[in-house]
Amino acid sequence: MGVRTADTSDKSQEKFLVKRCPECHINLPIEATRCYSCRTRVGDVDRHGKAKRKINWYSYLACIVSWGVLIFYIKWAFF
Repeated sequence: MGVRTADTSDKSQEKFLVKRCPECHINLPIEATRCYSCRTRVGDVDRHGKAKRKINWYSYLACIVSWGVLIFYIKWAFF
């Protein structure tokens, strides 16, 4: 009842010949991992034929470290 398996996601990938970049909406080959136009990292295709965005974990890590440094500096400088 509504359980998705790996086979159903493979079938949705086989249904499309190209995928669309989520940023610039250019058609990409189904095997593409990066858009050649805007250099966005793209993942698998969704049910509408649009590529899913991959999560940029490096940016999240850099943000968390930056906040930590700011908090440390405020505590060191003012308290």
